Amino acid sequence: MAVPQSNTALQSIHQDLSKHVDLQQLLRWQKAVRVIAGDAQQCITEKNSNLSQIDKSLGILGSAAAGEPKNLSALRQKLQGEQKNLQGALATCKVLAISSAELTQQIHQKREALHAAMLLRRDHNLWQQALALRSLPAGTWTGERNFWLTRNGQSVFAQENLQIAFGMGVAVFILSLLLRAPLTRKIYRQHPLPPASNTPYHSVPLLAGGITAVVATALTNTLSPLIMLSLTTWGGYLFTSTLLTLALRPSGVVSRHFNWPPQTLRSTLRRLRFIAMLAVFALAWVVTAPGDPLSLMNQDFFYSMYHLILLVAVSWLIWGAGGHKPFRIYPLLRALILLALTVTAIFTILGYRNLSNYLCFGLLTSLLAFGVGLFFSWGLADFWSQPPQPSSHWQRFLRHRLDLKDDQPLPWIAWLSAISHTFVWLGIAAFILYAWGLTHAGFTLLWKYFITGFAIGSFHVQPFRWVIAILLLILLFNINTAVQQYLSDHSRIIGHMESGARHSVLSIVRYTGFIIAVLVALSTAGVALHNFAIIAGALSVGIGFGLQNIVNNFVSGLILLLERPIRVGDWIQVGATQGYVQKMSIRYTLILTFDRTEVFVPNSELIASQVTNWMYTNQVLRLMIPFHIAHDADIPLVKKILETEGQNHPDVLQDDPRGIPPTALLLDVNENALQFCLRVYLYDCNKSFNVQTDLRASVVESLLRHRVALAHQQQDVHIVPHPFSPTDGNLAQAAGDR
Repeated sequence: MAVPQSNTALQSIHQDLSKHVDLQQLLRWQKAVRVIAGDAQQCITEKNSNLSQIDKSLGILGSAAAGEPKNLSALRQKLQGEQKNLQGALATCKVLAISSAELTQQIHQKREALHAAMLLRRDHNLWQQALALRSLPAGTWTGERNFWLTRNGQSVFAQENLQIAFGMGVAVFILSLLLRAPLTRKIYRQHPLPPASNTPYHSVPLLAGGITAVVATALTNTLSPLIMLSLTTWGGYLFTSTLLTLALRPSGVVSRHFNWPPQTLRSTLRRLRFIAMLAVFALAWVVTAPGDPLSLMNQDFFYSMYHLILLVAVSWLIWGAGGHKPFRIYPLLRALILLALTVTAIFTILGYRNLSNYLCFGLLTSLLAFGVGLFFSWGLADFWSQPPQPSSHWQRFLRHRLDLKDDQPLPWIAWLSAISHTFVWLGIAAFILYAWGLTHAGFTLLWKYFITGFAIGSFHVQPFRWVIAILLLILLFNINTAVQQYLSDHSRIIGHMESGARHSVLSIVRYTGFIIAVLVALSTAGVALHNFAIIAGALSVGIGFGLQNIVNNFVSGLILLLERPIRVGDWIQVGATQGYVQKMSIRYTLILTFDRTEVFVPNSELIASQVTNWMYTNQVLRLMIPFHIAHDADIPLVKKILETEGQNHPDVLQDDPRGIPPTALLLDVNENALQFCLRVYLYDCNKSFNVQTDLRASVVESLLRHRVALAHQQQDVHIVPHPFSPTDGNLAQAAGDR
């Protein structure tokens, strides 16, 4: 790095900065100062590295001691001299870096001041521009007329080649008009298009005739500025009009999302066509009229009138479209846009040409970009969310490659949709920033910050690495899901396990994959994983106070998944809650009760409380079904009837080591009945209520057939007369009166 030359360049720029300079010179200075600042920063880094090495060497040598060898003292002195020189060079580089930063700030302030002065500079107002246009000499208007209407010394309309070219265009137009309908019917005979889809075909004759006329005019070398302006405007208008018609047709993307009536669509299409014609005419004017005799100052009136007409047309469009959905729900945004357009028109009338051009270009380009972004966003939403169609080639290809059925959804559709929408709106945002004056240097600076990152305090953020980390996290999440799906669908791997064990394996795979994905993404983003020790220490305080329940449930969930005292599908009872285990997560267990209510039980309760699992080792269940029989019944007959009905039921275990065959027991004799009980064992506890219903019904029917009476609760009532005393005269008198 040439420090004297860099210092001289900075001093020269600083002295010239106080003089009158333009924006281009400031941009050149800013670029030069940026290069010097980069060199200074590189110099600082290099000198610091060298100083660090010398400091280490001096530390190894230590301080001077009596009687040490001369070569050791000479080496120490040499290193100390180099250290002193490096410190001086480092100080110079730091001064150069500080001077570059200060000069960059001054250049930036100068640019902002010049830019503001240029925007706020007031020229002639609209009336003064019209008066200046009228005061032009007659020779200027003669040259203007000759520029547009003559070519090679004669009128452009009198040229035979031009007349032939236009005649060919008219002939092709008429021929296309005659052949359009039969060709369309022939092409779409088997699959006729609806009327809405036939609308763009109305523009085919105009496009064919226009293209023919343009090609013939170019081949005959009769493209005068007026003819080129007319043909360019006409062709561009037909092209943009066709695109707008396709976008706003009743079956198109816009109509499906707006749900506007046909009349509103036609009205909006007419306004958009008018704006498109104005835009195409302006582009054609810029391309075809660089040699116009009128100077730029004389053309101010035409530019101002064009701006006013364009602003009025856009305001007319926003006013009409803003009264319908979805814009109707944003009245404030609509009012702000109309206010901005009105202010721009006022600046145009008052003569603030630069400010008017800046606002007009920025506003209209932003509105156009936003509209295009909405259109592409809706189109992408319809593309990704469309149902499976046999005629869709890309869906058929992906399903064939991924071995999917027609009714199975395509994987990663949501992520692909989100990524495509992100790219669309990032492009729209970049285009809008460019419209408001963000230059190539600004985009370069943004890209530099995006790649190299920036510092927030002591934390260095690199957006590029974070984007890669997010994409990697999405990819690993989807890989984890695919692995779980593969394990779940291919029973050869975990198919020999029971359902609860399979659920535990899948849960462990899911949480392990989640932790690995998060750690890999954080490492890719540049987060030092050793800092998690500090985070864990900080969280330990929170765990001791407010997070202990969460951690307790988390650890309990891990214990349940590993030990598996309960599994998915088991019938359990926890306190007053009993039902089937529907789901086991890391924090809670979902239980479905008989009432079809879903109860979320924290995992800590399943560890700390008593849990009854009716299906832990097997699904065998014992049933004790009571029957009350009258006292005069034949006891051996009743026992035989009960055991016979139990043996006839298909869901009752008979000769099975897991249970005892059906047995009738006389458990009690009381004043009301003989209390019998039918003891049976079921191989599936899920059928307990159905089996009890069947056995009760069959036993009662069999008892009634054998004339065995069922007992009912009995209660004896004794009526005791009230004792009367004959010596009670009052009572005797009362009885005599009756």
